[in-house]
Amino acid sequence: MTEPAVGRQVSSIFIQSLQGGEHSALAQRVRVYRTVLEGVRSGALRPGTRLPSARRLAADCAVSRGAVDEAFDQLQGEGFIERRVGDGSYVAQVLPAGFSIAVPVAERPVSASARRVIERFAPHLGQWSRLEVATELFSLPALHPRNVPTQDFPLDTWRRLMNRACSETYRSHLNYGPSAGLPQLREAIRRHLMLTRGVQCEARQVLILNSPMQAVELIARVLLEPGDKVWLEDPGHASMPVLFEVLRAQAIGVPFDEHGLDVAHGRAVAPDARAVYLHPLAQHPLGVRTSARRGAELLQWAAEQGSWIIEGNYNTEIVHDGVPPPALHTQDGGEHVLLVGTFEGVLFPSLRLAYLVVPPHLADIFTAMRGLLGEHAHVATQIALTAFIDEGHMSAHLRELRLRCRERRTALLAAVQRHVPPWAQLGPTTEGMHAALHFPRSVPDVEVFRSIRRQGVGAVPLSSICWHARDVNGLALGYAGADEATIERAIGVIGAALRATGAVPARRPVAPAQSDIGENR
Repeated sequence: MTEPAVGRQVSSIFIQSLQGGEHSALAQRVRVYRTVLEGVRSGALRPGTRLPSARRLAADCAVSRGAVDEAFDQLQGEGFIERRVGDGSYVAQVLPAGFSIAVPVAERPVSASARRVIERFAPHLGQWSRLEVATELFSLPALHPRNVPTQDFPLDTWRRLMNRACSETYRSHLNYGPSAGLPQLREAIRRHLMLTRGVQCEARQVLILNSPMQAVELIARVLLEPGDKVWLEDPGHASMPVLFEVLRAQAIGVPFDEHGLDVAHGRAVAPDARAVYLHPLAQHPLGVRTSARRGAELLQWAAEQGSWIIEGNYNTEIVHDGVPPPALHTQDGGEHVLLVGTFEGVLFPSLRLAYLVVPPHLADIFTAMRGLLGEHAHVATQIALTAFIDEGHMSAHLRELRLRCRERRTALLAAVQRHVPPWAQLGPTTEGMHAALHFPRSVPDVEVFRSIRRQGVGAVPLSSICWHARDVNGLALGYAGADEATIERAIGVIGAALRATGAVPARRPVAPAQSDIGENR
């Protein structure tokens, strides 16, 4: 390739990467810097390649000359480029130690050891690719179940608390944090759980983690042996079977009826299970609440078998009708129940803080294991969350959020009444931020999903998050993160898609516990 052709190729790399985007000087400098690094790493900019001049880059890519100069200065200081007076800038012939040019995956030989790992995890990767919401993490489509009400979070208050947590007063907290979490946050969460779910525990029983999944992993490491069986909700969070299987446990799907998890089914298929993981107050995706009778059956089974109940406590602060029942942890006294929860749904998902309440006689063991794994949660965020709870911001926010979510639930019910054919049945919406819209089996939910997704509606097909269950068909709807107008439009899209199927089912689908909340249409 001739030198002018090389120059045009190099310029095109920068033009494609730098046009558009943020226009602040800092953002432009960072974009130039990252573009060069990525070009070198990918092999598009080989060692010795002459780079366009700063003046030419600035003109061609609509960035400032100063931003290009600053980025090139940084790259030169780090050893990635050489700037020759009177000659221009070049990719360094010898790159910094530890930096290597990427080799396409197809060209890399696969060792026998790596092949065994790939074969073992291949089924899990397929599952993950179906679960992950690629390219949409910051802007989920309407009615997606993970679309939580971040628009209602008091960001100004949180910003002030985070600024305080990063102030000179807390300089000493830049060091490693306690493995079980800051004592003041553990105490604040203890009080919060006592007020919202009647949980009686000591602060030493509360551990702070980075996510509910990390809490479940810690539970599995402490309480389970390889090959132990675990009952899991079916349908439920589709990542859970993957996690437990990766942790060498045997995941056993247990279906639901109108009273909650079918304990009799669990006893029949795996009476010797060592644990059960469930969400008693507002199960995802069906929204079914575990009845008092079914909760008693679970506690009796755990006591008889010496097994553990892992109780999910997510979004339980949002209850629309009546008073929420006490947590299973409360009824059990913490002997066989471990409580896992997070504030990500009622605050914001990128908070990345969760809590785990363990039995009192196991608190030291869990804390020690957390420490042995070298883990601790982000300290400044813990400081801010402690203040958010202790200074009354949490309770004020929850009062407002309950009001907003109740208004959106009302909008959902009304929109379903107006737009959805009568043979589609809405499940319970007593608490939480989601609902299930059930279809007869003659209306494939995946086909409906494909139709509505093209129109910007992200409700998830229920059949896609089932494990073994075969009679669950419909859509999981997350309504709390949408305003009333968005809910109206999205349900209208769903209703049109259902009618377009031409189905006229002879009977309504089964919606668990529907009659308990008076939403039959």
